[in-house]
Amino acid sequence: MLQDGTKGFCSAAYLEAVPDAPSSEKGAWMPPVPKEYFALSQTYLNEDWTLYPKFGHHTGVDYGGHGKTGIPLFACADGEIVYRDLASSAWGAQLGNHAALYVPPLDRSFLYCHMASEPHALGPVGAGEQIGIMGNTGTSAAGAIHLHLEGFYGRFMIAERTFISLEDIKKKTFDADAFIRSKL
Repeated sequence: MLQDGTKGFCSAAYLEAVPDAPSSEKGAWMPPVPKEYFALSQTYLNEDWTLYPKFGHHTGVDYGGHGKTGIPLFACADGEIVYRDLASSAWGAQLGNHAALYVPPLDRSFLYCHMASEPHALGPVGAGEQIGIMGNTGTSAAGAIHLHLEGFYGRFMIAERTFISLEDIKKKTFDADAFIRSKL
């Protein structure tokens, strides 16, 4: 049944089972991935000069998809999608399909990267609402399906992602995983 009450039918050949979004209550925090994938495969500011030759450190956190496709990505809090872009853009060449969730009461943003398909539309979203699908678009290490998640202070603007040094990264970003876990 559609949101407007219209009923319809679809062949199972066109459907794919995905895990339900976690239930949420107003103001709640949720993991950005289903709980079975809520384990880090790459940590914030992990030093690796081979993968990150410019500043030698990973700017976000990664949650691995363990080779699976179709894994939903969820808004980690009530907020607003304030920025979105596609893999075909200049920023998308690196970040793939990506979107930024801004959480106004805390003045923080979360940048979801490498989505398999077009991200959620601009506008309000609730904690636990699906905003994308885990993927490997853009520059994804070894082509692994994963969510690369970055935390930014303030309302996200793509120009803020132009880092000039490791100190600049530390000034503009925070450990999104540690922050979300502190709210659960």
